[in-house]
Amino acid sequence: MNKGGLVSEVARRTGLSKAEVGRVVDAAIDSIRDSVVSGERVTLADFGTFERKHRNERVARNPRKPDVPIIVPARDLPAFTPGKEFREHVLETSDTPSNGMSVGS
Repeated sequence: MNKGGLVSEVARRTGLSKAEVGRVVDAAIDSIRDSVVSGERVTLADFGTFERKHRNERVARNPRKPDVPIIVPARDLPAFTPGKEFREHVLETSDTPSNGMSVGS
């Protein structure tokens, strides 16, 4: 599902217009992004936590020249950690193939 699909599904479930839902989704995404950029954690109960995580500088290997080390600079990255209820829901439904095919087909 992409953003347009999310907007359509929320509009269907709530009875709001796609334009209204689109503005709300945009505002929510902007708010989450701005908070994470400023170093705040955004926790949505039962869904998960968005936060900014720091990765230290490290040495990596170039697959084309494995004998030449590459220094990967330190940087901050966005991270998402799913909440317990979200994780459990995914685990409960993971026994069913997502492509509609039965196991062994």
